[in-house]
Amino acid sequence: MSATTPAPHDRNELLELANRLYREFHTRCFWHSPPDLRITEELLPFVVKGLRTYGGHRGFLLASQLQPSGAALPASE
Repeated sequence: MSATTPAPHDRNELLELANRLYREFHTRCFWHSPPDLRITEELLPFVVKGLRTYGGHRGFLLASQLQPSGAALPASE
């Protein structure tokens, strides 16, 4: 999967992508969580934050694919 992965078109594709990215980046970003964790809509912010914080340049770019179009992150966290 590259940083230019096509954006998901619907909620199912979004969750499928989130689950793939979670598994792919597990040892780097999500090592403290179960490896077989099923990503749901409620966990999308967790995946986005992990990718943006610990996923390097590629993870940072891929995290944007998990956010609604035009969504901005809060200025301070």
